[in-house]
Parts: sequence; C-alpha cells; structure tokens
Amino acid sequence: MLPHHQRHKMAASVAILLLSCCLMASAPAVEARSKEERNRNRGNRGNNNNNNNMNGGGIGGGGGASPSAMTNNNNGIYTYGSSSSSISSSLSSYTTGSTGYSGPMDTTGFCTRRRDMKLMCYCTPDENHVPVQKAECWVFSEGLHENDTTWTRFYQQKRLRELKFVIQNNARLDYIPTTIIDSLKNLSSIVIEYSQVEIVKSYAFANLPFLERIILNNNHIMALDQDAFANHIRLRELNLEHNQIFEMDRYAFRNLPLCERLFLNNNNISTLHEGLFADMGRLTYLNLAHNQINVLTSEIFRGLGNLNVLKLTRNNLNFIGDTVFAELWSLSELELDDNRIERISERALDGLNNLKTLNLRNNLLKKIDNGLLRGTPALLSINVQANKLETLTFYTFQPIMDNLVNSTSELLVSGPCPCQSPESPAQLVRYALMLGTRPDPVVR
Repeated sequence: MLPHHQRHKMAASVAILLLSCCLMASAPAVEARSKEERNRNRGNRGNNNNNNNMNGGGIGGGGGASPSAMTNNNNGIYTYGSSSSSISSSLSSYTTGSTGYSGPMDTTGFCTRRRDMKLMCYCTPDENHVPVQKAECWVFSEGLHENDTTWTRFYQQKRLRELKFVIQNNARLDYIPTTIIDSLKNLSSIVIEYSQVEIVKSYAFANLPFLERIILNNNHIMALDQDAFANHIRLRELNLEHNQIFEMDRYAFRNLPLCERLFLNNNNISTLHEGLFADMGRLTYLNLAHNQINVLTSEIFRGLGNLNVLKLTRNNLNFIGDTVFAELWSLSELELDDNRIERISERALDGLNNLKTLNLRNNLLKKIDNGLLRGTPALLSINVQANKLETLTFYTFQPIMDNLVNSTSELLVSGPCPCQSPESPAQLVRYALMLGTRPDPVVR
C-alpha cells in the first residue's frame, strides 16, 4: 500500500485527468450550438431585409433592391452611397408621419430641374437648405397620375405658401391633386392654369385653414359639385374665369364668410340658382360677364349687401324686372351692356341708393321709363349708347339732374339726341349733357 501522501497525489492527478476529458468532450457540442445560433441570426436578418423591401421601406418599394442607398449631396440631388440603414430609417419614419403616406417616395430634390422630368418646379427662395415658400411647377407629361411618386416630393414642403401649376403644351392634368394639397397646411394661394380638369369635386382644396386665394382660370372646368369650395373660412379671392362652366351646385360656395372677389366671367353659365351666393356676405366684386345668363331674380343676389361692383356684360338678358337688385344696397357700379335688353321695369333699380355708374350700352331699348332713375339718387354716369331709343325726355333724367352738374358726371347717348322736353327744352342743354358723339342736341 502506498503511503498516505502519495495516495492523495494520485487521486488529484486522476481528478485532473477526468476533468480534462470532460472538457474535451463538451467542446464540439458548444461549438455546434454557437454555429447554429449564428446561422439562425443570419437567417433572421435576411428575413427582416426582405420584409423591409416588401413593405416599401426602400426607395423602390420592391424586392431585389441594391444594398447601397440614395443619399443627399450638398446640391440637393440624391446620389448613391453606402449607408443603407440610415436612409431607410429616415424614410420609414417620415412616411408614417403626419401625412399618413406609407408608399414609395420620390427622393429627387423638390427644386431639381431636368428635361426628362414629368413635373419641374421653380422655387423661391431657390437656395439649398432653405425652406421653399413659393413654387411655380410646370407639368410636361401626359402620364402624371394621381398615384405617381412624383407627387411625394411635395410632402416635405411644409413651409410652402404659394403654389402654381402650369400645364404645358402636349401635357395633361385632369384632376386636382387634393391629397397633396391637403398636406400643405400653410398654403395661402394656389393657381392651376391650362389643365384638363372638368369637374371641381367636393372639398377639392381640402379645407386648408390659411388658404386666401384660389385661381383656376383657363382650364376646361364644366361643373362645380356641392361644397366644391366650401369651408375656406379665410378665402378672399376665387377666380374661375375662362372655363366652360355651365352647372354650379347651389351649395358650391358654402361657408365662405370672408370672400371679397368672385370671377365667373367667360363661361357658359345660363342659370344661377337662388341663394347661390348667400354664404358670401363679404363679397364686394362679382363678375358674371360673357356668359349665357337669361333670367335675373332678386333671390339670386340674396345676402350680397356689401357688393360694390356687378358685371353682367354680354349675356342673354332681354328684360329686367321689378326690384331685381333690391338686396344690393351697397352697389356702386352696374354693367348691363352688350345684352339684348328690350325693356327695363320702372322699379327695376329700386334700392340702389349708392349706385354711381350704370352701363346700358348696346342693347335693344326703345324707351326708358320716366320713373326708372328714381331708385338711383346718387347716379353720376349713365351710358345708353347703341340702343334703339326713340325718345328721351327731361323727366327721364329729372331724378338725377342735380348730379349731372358735377364735373365728373356724364350722360352718354348716341346722337343725334332724340331729346324732348315740352316744358323746359333749354334746361336739358343747360345741364351740359355729354353726348357720346358730341353732336348738337336736337330738341323738338
């Protein structure tokens, strides 16, 4: 038997040998588990990348995207770089922001201009890293659809105040880009010219809170839907001239409490609904010239007590009935020239106490009733040239004779003047009536 101390030494050696064997045996298992974990992690990363591509997180929004991503250089033009994670992260956080948009993005600089672009914008200020406040954008393509990624360039323009679209020759825009307009909360003015838009649909301009001016002249607009321009509580000017409008819903202009100027001239309007302008109580200027309007009623002008100028030149009017303009007690200028008016009722102008200018030129009037001008005590200018007047008497103009003494007043009549004044023929001449062709008055 071995001595006591040798037995302890041998036991320790055996224990060390057994431990070494155990460690050697477990090492392959640990390495296998580590390798399996690495493979599993690599597979997860691959799946995440595929999911990002499928969800539109990349520039193109589809699978098979390049590992490199687009980055912005100092000139505002995007180029390819190596940092894919940062740009994907920024795009993802942006597209889920206030716009709610989660599709592919056009990362071209907003003010970048190239010949091959569908839409190109001239910006003010046109400086790098300075928020754009005013932009005039030209449409060059027939294929700029509502879901085109080109529109996503507007989502970044939160400071934009004035925006104008001009559709170029051989290009086409047949809709109002409501979704894009809705994202421009600070917009105060929008202009669209030479588009193929035919109908202005309900809430087409998204009830923007600061919008003060809408200009839609020289388009192909034919109809205005209910609430087409409703609830723009700060709107001051609405211009729809030089279109093809023939139908306007009676509620197209609902709740426009501050609107002051409305241009509907040079369209195909034949009928005006009663109460059409009732929600435009601050309106001071209304242009309905060069249309096909054939009937006027007092209800059409209901609520327009602040109107100063009403233009109805070149329509199809042939008769003006009693108190048609009675609601327009602030009116100072009334243009009825170039119509087919044969008769004006004796009380047609009742209530126009502030009227200063009345234009009846180039109509078919044969006479003017003696009491017609009693409702216009402030009248300073009246034009009845190019009518078929057979007789004018002193009593016709008696209500405004005192006004005609004013050096700025005028009575325009094609001559020779068919003037008759049995009681006071000289008085008509003494008031220095200004004749359109300045002939010698013929007083019979």
